[in-house]
Amino acid sequence: NNTIVASVPPICRVHHRTTPPNSSGSKKNQQEAVNSSKSSSISGCESIIRFLTLPRQAGVVLLLEFLNSFRILGLRFVLFNYVTNEYGISDTYAGKLLGIKGMVDVIFGLVGSILVDLIGVRKVSIVALTVAIIGRSLLAFGRTNTTLIAALLFFSPCGEAMLSMGLYRVALKKLTTPLTRPLAFAVSYAASNLSGALADVAIDRMRSLVKDLEIDRNLLVLSGVYTPIRQFIVLTWIVLLITFVIAFCFLRDETVVDADDPDPSNQLPSPSAQRSHRLGDDIFDDEYRENGPSADSHATMPLDAIPARPIVSPRMLKKIFPNQFPVVHSPEDEEATREQGQLSNHRKTRRLSALPNYKVYKTPSTRECNNHESHTMTCFIGNPINGIVHVINQIIKIAAIINTWQVMVFGVSCCTIAMQWTASEVVLPPFLERRYGEHIAIYTIQSINLFGG
Repeated sequence: NNTIVASVPPICRVHHRTTPPNSSGSKKNQQEAVNSSKSSSISGCESIIRFLTLPRQAGVVLLLEFLNSFRILGLRFVLFNYVTNEYGISDTYAGKLLGIKGMVDVIFGLVGSILVDLIGVRKVSIVALTVAIIGRSLLAFGRTNTTLIAALLFFSPCGEAMLSMGLYRVALKKLTTPLTRPLAFAVSYAASNLSGALADVAIDRMRSLVKDLEIDRNLLVLSGVYTPIRQFIVLTWIVLLITFVIAFCFLRDETVVDADDPDPSNQLPSPSAQRSHRLGDDIFDDEYRENGPSADSHATMPLDAIPARPIVSPRMLKKIFPNQFPVVHSPEDEEATREQGQLSNHRKTRRLSALPNYKVYKTPSTRECNNHESHTMTCFIGNPINGIVHVINQIIKIAAIINTWQVMVFGVSCCTIAMQWTASEVVLPPFLERRYGEHIAIYTIQSINLFGG
């Protein structure tokens, strides 16, 4: 089959391929070959445009990750100085306290990973942010060692660790396709580093420009002296409130579908489609159940998939890339034009190849058990033993994958490097402050690593 190419300059061509004939191989192998060919030939400009046309939920997730990194990394950078200077505890006691906190973080991180599979990213995010608000309030406004221990050993791990174990990366993976995922994850990583670097710079600016603030004793909860470091903790508390509002109002569990760029890992039908299929409606054909989605068939999409609203509108893309995309418009416009019978086959080919036609559907947040009769959470509530057995079966399936052990070996081998960076983030600021004095921009020096990363 001939390759159909949009009428655009060579600097940024968007390719639209059909599956090559292969009588000896299966359609699944043909699809893998097409995906490999597309991945190797995609240009940088096309990758950017595909990324900008992802669903707006991807932009929401990236914004949440930026805010989340600001408050988590910002607290991590100042925590050692904060607990020793504000609460008057020794370095040894502070080290033990933070060490115990780190171990508790690991436990809550594992629990959070299981909960994401059971109830979805949105619910885990809202629950974790709610608990994190309580913990950050105790840190920002508490004055006793009891509130400090409660915040660091319970509320902070329960809220912070669940959000720092890659929660939003899971959502981002569901909202991207194989062609857009590398750039999306690169943007996510850059946003996290930039957020942490900006937190470092903000701390130093507040240390040099902001004076101690004393609040009258009539305000019982808020009374006391607020040093610049404590005021920065209050700033992260405000950022946490903003993050909660954004997550509560805008974050949804959605999965993106692109028939021309299918993702083998997103083959699970949506809950409504599963229910309809069990009732006898043939929503997913035999080919879908056997080989997954194919690029040349739009009928394999879930029943509740709807056109996605892009991060950047097609009209704005035309202004940003006037030379690269002379033909840019929304899929809705094309549908309306096609219904009116005013679109020729040639123009249809040009328009369909200009922008990807993304659709989204509600992400299935649970796996079914007991012969597809009830959801996992129902199993946990009605029959906890079945729920526990289901989780154990999932763990066994994961352990049976060779890539799991490769990742574990790589993680263990890089453990010392990770510990080096973590220890540096905690120990470097107090070391610089005590070695060179409080007038040194100690946190800005630390931000060099994040700006360079």
